[in-house]
Amino acid sequence: MSPVAQSIDALWHCFCPRFYAINAPSITATTRRIFPAIVSRPRRQRSRRQYHETRCVKSATQYNLSHHHHDVANDVADDISSQNGSAKFKSVLYEELRKASNKGEMLRVRQLARSLVEEGAEAPNSLLYTALLLANTDPEYGSPVEAERLLHEMEAIGIPPGSTHYHAVLKVLSIHPDYLFRNEILDKLQQQWFSLTNDGWHDVIVGLLRERQIEMAIDSLDRMQEEGSKVQPWLLDLMVYTLCNIGEFSQVMTIMRERFNQGELEISGTLWAYILDTASRALHHELTHYAWTKQVASEYLNPSSGVCINVLNTAARCGDYRLSTDVFRVLGKRSSALKLYHYEALLESYVKASDLRTALTILTIMLTAGIQPEEGTTRAIYFYLRESSLKTHEALSVLRELHDGQRQIPTVAVNCIIEALVQQNDVACAMETYQTLYTLCPAGPTTATFNALLRGCAHSSRKDLAMFLASEMLTQKVVPNALTYDRLILVCIVGKGDNDIDDAFRYFGEMKGMGWWPRRGTVTMMVKRTCEAGDERVFDLLDEMEKKGVDIVGLQRWVGEKWEDGVSARKTREIWKDRDGRQVES
Repeated sequence: MSPVAQSIDALWHCFCPRFYAINAPSITATTRRIFPAIVSRPRRQRSRRQYHETRCVKSATQYNLSHHHHDVANDVADDISSQNGSAKFKSVLYEELRKASNKGEMLRVRQLARSLVEEGAEAPNSLLYTALLLANTDPEYGSPVEAERLLHEMEAIGIPPGSTHYHAVLKVLSIHPDYLFRNEILDKLQQQWFSLTNDGWHDVIVGLLRERQIEMAIDSLDRMQEEGSKVQPWLLDLMVYTLCNIGEFSQVMTIMRERFNQGELEISGTLWAYILDTASRALHHELTHYAWTKQVASEYLNPSSGVCINVLNTAARCGDYRLSTDVFRVLGKRSSALKLYHYEALLESYVKASDLRTALTILTIMLTAGIQPEEGTTRAIYFYLRESSLKTHEALSVLRELHDGQRQIPTVAVNCIIEALVQQNDVACAMETYQTLYTLCPAGPTTATFNALLRGCAHSSRKDLAMFLASEMLTQKVVPNALTYDRLILVCIVGKGDNDIDDAFRYFGEMKGMGWWPRRGTVTMMVKRTCEAGDERVFDLLDEMEKKGVDIVGLQRWVGEKWEDGVSARKTREIWKDRDGRQVES
């Protein structure tokens, strides 16, 4: 079957400017027949980017280097005159020219070339232009504009540029990127049937990386490997550094795994450290785990404590308790003591792995190590327990077993179980757990314990239980905080008893006396409940809210609409109360 011709028009070239630069296969006779217009297309006039207009080669006067030019010129002229322009000495000069051009020493190359032409009577030739082109790899004085000028000059004097010259320009463009100029050079190489050498591939990819054309650089690297060209380790290192900088960690993972699988063992430790640092800061678990396993676990790399914390956080987020444990092993060998946040990350990793027993055991280890767990330490356990009542009962069983094993149980461990039970609306089990707390925890309950139970009382409208807990706080000498009073007010507000509003205002008065103020939702509910009861204290409460800077416009409107109904309801209650009282007396 004859091949189907593919339509390559201007729109195709707009979307795929590199189609014939790199991606296209080698031009064959068949290709010439299928794409004659593309292969032999005339040279397009291109618009150079503005920033290249200012990157021309600067004169010696601009850089205050006239003395350097003078010294180099005098040295070369003296050497040539002393040797009477002998062929042997010219070959030495050509060797010096080659070395200087490979090093990108613009000033020395220019003076050597000028002296060879002027003093040595050497005609401009391909070798001189190759050196002048390579000299533009000078990071300070080199320029793609100068390289292009040299190519035009060669054509003008009858020296046709060849593969060596074009590859020299590609090397220049790897230092001073110019996307359009690079595409022109690649076109010329292909039009003249020159293959891209291994060094040329490297220069193209480096230039693309400098321009942050990452996808095209990766594509070029893949084509290079498909063609069997050897990729130098330094190019892969550069690719990895660039990908890490832009957060393409999945691609870094692919490159590093392939390098390791191919037996490349001499990968820079600095590169591994950079990978571990950037990947752990970005919380990329797969690459972090791979770098840690290959380098730290095998003791090739000793990361800083900061990197260890990042790795610990990454492991905690993904529930990789093995990685977390290994980070603890590394940190444990250092003189610095482990802190609360180290244990919190380790605990979270075990919770994410559904290992509740180990997570609760870590709390007891912290207490033994002299680190007091806080309420925030158990948040991961709380979020795990509230999903199911079976998990809360399992947690309580684990704590009993740890207590029987002579472990010290911190109060926060029982508190998070109580919180989970309250979240599940199981106040009865929460109270049973509260009674168990005195057996498990020698330190006894804390303010957080009672606050969690009072939340359950508010949800279930158990004012009687809330009053019991308030008396328990007095008995146990547990100091209340603003949240305690807030929830006591809520318990009174949701009640339907005659004295509930009076009790709410009593707690409200005590709260203000201590310099505290209820939460916005609580005081709003208090206003509405007082208004519905027809209690005139609602207006005093609104005035206090306004003094606190609370926006009460909407609330005032609501009170204005509901006040009459509240007064009527209050009068009706009073009438029925008086009637019931007379019936009792009779």
